Amino acid sequence: MRFPPVIILIGFMGAGKTSTGKDLAKALRFDFLDTDQWIEERNNKKIAQIFKDDGESFFRSEEKEAINWIRNHSKSVISTGGGLWINEENRNQLLSLGWCVWLEVSPEVAWKRVKPYLEQRPLLAQESDPLVKIEKMEEVRNPLYQLAHARFLTDNKDSKKVADDILSLLKKDSLIDFS
Repeated sequence: MRFPPVIILIGFMGAGKTSTGKDLAKALRFDFLDTDQWIEERNNKKIAQIFKDDGESFFRSEEKEAINWIRNHSKSVISTGGGLWINEENRNQLLSLGWCVWLEVSPEVAWKRVKPYLEQRPLLAQESDPLVKIEKMEEVRNPLYQLAHARFLTDNKDSKKVADDILSLLKKDSLIDFS
């Protein structure tokens, strides 16, 4: 099966969606888009502040708007927020828009990667034991992330290596229609 020239990176926070997405977009000479960044720019505030001021349900509605924004882009690598994929309607739309790639990360590595930026992670910032929260969230989310078209483990790999792995599969299986 060949997909439109859009690669959508999904996965838990700390999986490396943004850094891998930038490396992959550069290698493909595609645009790089980030749904969280778009939401922040649209609302003129950081995600953590949106959660604080407007609540999670408002943020989730903004994610739906971000999908509409994605529709207008081709030849793009798109990094999505970790929770965007969880909503079935969002997931079905993303699956039809391009090749969806799950960047999988273990709870321990996710915690190691996000710990320095905890104040930017509203779902973890108030937790007494963020690692336990990550484990519980991944337990719920991972079966849904598995519905993506492909999966790459990011533990013990830098973003360039993950991007190279994705490129290898793209070339080997001719997954993207570049015309």
